[in-house]
This record gives sequence, structure tokens and C-alpha cells, in this order.
Amino acid sequence: TSGGVVDLNATTLVDLATGESITTTGDTAGEAGGAIDIDVSGTGTVNLVGSLDTSGAANATGDGGAGGAVTIDTNNGTVSVTTITTDGGAATANNDNGGDAGDVTIDTNSGNTITLNGAISAAGGALSGAGTAGAGGDVMFADPVVLATGITITTGATAGNIAFQSTLDSEANEANTLSLTAGTGNITFTGAVGSGATQALGAVTIVSAANVTASSTFEAASLTQTAGTGTTMLDGVVTTTAAAGVNLTTATIDIDASVTTSGGVVDLNATTLVDLA
Repeated sequence: TSGGVVDLNATTLVDLATGESITTTGDTAGEAGGAIDIDVSGTGTVNLVGSLDTSGAANATGDGGAGGAVTIDTNNGTVSVTTITTDGGAATANNDNGGDAGDVTIDTNSGNTITLNGAISAAGGALSGAGTAGAGGDVMFADPVVLATGITITTGATAGNIAFQSTLDSEANEANTLSLTAGTGNITFTGAVGSGATQALGAVTIVSAANVTASSTFEAASLTQTAGTGTTMLDGVVTTTAAAGVNLTTATIDIDASVTTSGGVVDLNATTLVDLA
């Protein structure tokens, strides 16, 4: 739509076929991407096998364009999505700023399942010269999430939170992996992770974040955090099964429940504090 919005309102089904896409990236330098709003008002389904792209346009003579927000809501339905990109546009010359990314919000309003089949990127646009990189967007899942394959979610190197507000599981018997990059944003796991029968996650990698909070149990092949600037808090029992075990690198590590690695290593690297309740 070249910067225009896409607003889809259905009572039962919104379906985007394989190989198809909805793209709202601007067609002029620095133009913002249009928002995409998908709403199923009845007991229905959002099934997006194709991709969504609301990226802002790059700009060689000024700031990059902002990415458009993607909002997916149902009244009492399920949601299945593939690739979503809301990145800000890059500033490619002079001393200009990258565009901010758009937020990604998915809410079934009923506790139904959100299935992820592809990567989600809400990264701010690159700076030019003495400019400022764009802020990442927030990525929020209000309901139980199931990983149907290995999934990567990034909000880039700048601000942008990633929040799982309910449970998070792999597809049964698949142990699918998860990689999260939140830059200076926070990562929150509110519900149990990998607690469903045969639904433990594979390797979970946190590339970067400020604060990381896991408020319930956490079951995965391994849990690795490679960089952090705040507090990583594990409030529930952590269980891993692979040799990589639990390997955390951040400023403060606060463990308030037991950690069991089934022979895997535990490597805790903090700059200020490691606290075991």
C-alpha cells in the first residue's frame, strides 16, 4: 500500500495464503510504513501463512521512516502467524537518525493459542554518521504461545521489549528452539515455559536484554544469555536436558528456585551480583 494502512475486519476468518504478503512499506525516501490491523470479531481464526511487512523506508537525505504497527486481535479465536517485519528504515547518509520500529501485538482476548511459524523483527533503523539508531518496537503476546518451528524474535540493539504474558511451549515432541534479541529492552516470561506434556523448548538463547524475568517454571534443552545490562530473575524451577545447561551473562543474576540440568553445566557470569535464595 506504499505507506497506507491495511485494516481487515472479519467475523470468522482472515486467511493469507502461502507465498503471499501484505506490505505497507513507503515508496518514497523516509516514508513511514502503514499499520496493519487485523480484527476477527467473532469466534474465528487468523491464519497468516504469508508474511506481513510494515517497514519504514530508508532515506539518504534525512531520517529513516518509522515502521508501522502490527496488531492482531480476535474475540474468541486462534491466531497463527508466519513472518512479521516492522523495522524502522535506515538513514544511509549524513548524520541522520534511523526510524523507530512498529510494535507487534497479538491478543486472542480469550486465552486461545497463538502459533508462531516464522521470525518476528521489530528493530529500529540504522543511524548514519552522528545520528541516533531508531528504537525497536515492543513485541507482546497476550495468550499462550506455541512454537511450530525454531523461532527468532528481535527488537534490535536499542529499546524494544519482548513479552510472553501467558504460557510458552514448543509444538509437542519437537523441542523447537527460540532466539530472542531485545537490545536495551526487557524480556518477560509471565507463564510457565515448556511445561506442556512433551512440549519443552529446545535451546533458548537470549542474545541481549536489559532485564529478563521468568516468573514461573522454565523447561528447555538449554538456557543461554550472552549479554545483559540489568537483572535476570528466575522465579520458578528451571529444568534443562542438554549439555549446554544454563549459561547466563548479565549484570545481576537472581535465582529464587531450584535449577536442574541433568548433567549439563551451570555457568553464571555477573558484573555485580549473583543471588541464590
